[in-house]
Amino acid sequence: MPARNSPNLTNYFSGAKQSQQLTKAEEEIQQLRAEIEQLRSQNSSDLEVQLQELRKQLQSRSGLASIEIEQIQPNPEQPRQTFLTESIESMSRSLMSDGQLQPIILIQRDNHLLIFDGERRWRSAKALGWQTIQAVIIPEPASLHRKALLTSLHREDLNPLDKAEAIARELSTVTGLDSQDIPRILSTVVRRLNAQKRIKQVIELITSDATQQQQELEFLNLNESETAILKLLLDLQLNPASVDANIFPILTLPEDLKIAIRGGIKGVHAMALQKLSAKNLGLTEKKAQSIREKTTYKVITEKLSVTDTRKLVAEVLASHSQPVAVHKKANKFVLQTSNRLQQITVESLRSTEQSQLIEFQQLLHQKLAEVEEALNSQYVPPLP
Repeated sequence: MPARNSPNLTNYFSGAKQSQQLTKAEEEIQQLRAEIEQLRSQNSSDLEVQLQELRKQLQSRSGLASIEIEQIQPNPEQPRQTFLTESIESMSRSLMSDGQLQPIILIQRDNHLLIFDGERRWRSAKALGWQTIQAVIIPEPASLHRKALLTSLHREDLNPLDKAEAIARELSTVTGLDSQDIPRILSTVVRRLNAQKRIKQVIELITSDATQQQQELEFLNLNESETAILKLLLDLQLNPASVDANIFPILTLPEDLKIAIRGGIKGVHAMALQKLSAKNLGLTEKKAQSIREKTTYKVITEKLSVTDTRKLVAEVLASHSQPVAVHKKANKFVLQTSNRLQQITVESLRSTEQSQLIEFQQLLHQKLAEVEEALNSQYVPPLP
């Protein structure tokens, strides 16, 4: 299978430098921008060195501009949605001590300037109260989300939630599938290929060219949706099995743990903490969330390792387990009903017909009386 080699900067741009056909500055900028995108899609060890050279070439063709901070807007299709306070403060210190060493890259959309690369520098400059920032402006690339995804995808500091959401969004955009269905479809096809002992064959296609990938996938008896998802993941140089096992599960986390990830907690810690669910604790979702949030806070403040976090979760689960010999088992139906009642909102009640509300009220009164009777039957008076 033909492998994708890391591009050599000198050879890669020799044609662009010597070309006599690119007489307009905009054409040169577009070509260099395309080359930036292609380099970003390669998981090359010397990628950042080459990108710095590309920035210099962009500056020489478009000119370095001083742009007012307030005229710049974040890219709404930026995969990175999380910018930790510590990260912004670190960049701010760098800007204060050394100045802006690299320009940010902007794209022009209608009357707006969107950030293509360098949002952390822009946020830090804004926090410092800077009025302007150095930038180069390039034409807007086609498929902006894909290009932005490629600039961030293989960076180690991209948190797993941002990565999972960005990948799902790109898959949904390209395939037309609902983003909520994509993890399920991927999981189904990965399990089937694993059972057939053919998943390794798919993973090896990561380093193949698009033609080879298409040909090999056609022999796997996949449906249209499965083929589209696998093809795009391979094109992004992502291991489908790893995405299924390590990335997409992040999307199923409860909202409080997603917030914790955006606050800086690692994905593996969050996956351990998700075991503190209402089902595992034998509590309502509201109470389970409260316990989970307290445990998460302890993990963060004490900077617990993954091993210690798992140990803590096990201790919390053990402290809430109720031996059958001492306590009655939690009634699953009662817990489910309690959870459903908590989901009823005032808006939904107001939109319900009056006759149905009256029947519902009578039923609740009846059940409350039965609950009180059950509680009285379990009452044990204190010892004298």
